[in-house]
Amino acid sequence: MKKYRGILLLGILEILIGGLTLCAIFASIVTGINTKTPNVLLFVITTAILSTLIGIGLLQLRPEAYKLLLYFSSVILLSKILILADIVSLNGALTSFIPQFVRDIVSGFYHASIIYYLRRPEIKTIFHS
Repeated sequence: MKKYRGILLLGILEILIGGLTLCAIFASIVTGINTKTPNVLLFVITTAILSTLIGIGLLQLRPEAYKLLLYFSSVILLSKILILADIVSLNGALTSFIPQFVRDIVSGFYHASIIYYLRRPEIKTIFHS
């Protein structure tokens, strides 16, 4: 049962990240303070929904959720490394009140931790049994 705690935590975190993002976007639209362009807004909504669904899938021990989270965490970690190495830069459309550098560092550590955790043999067997 102990090996399921991490999966439970990851599932809940992904649901919270996606759900809180959706709530914040909804609130910003309703109050008229949304500053995101339609394409950025669609991207943020899509990723928030995807995060929520991945979290639900993890709680259900779905192999698809495992693979998607591992894939997206790898892509995000690579993008954070490229951003921190000043190879890639964003236009600022996704920024919020937290400084971009801080968010990149926290996101990088979070997604590196996810990759490390999900690649552990005892976790892989849960989703590949």
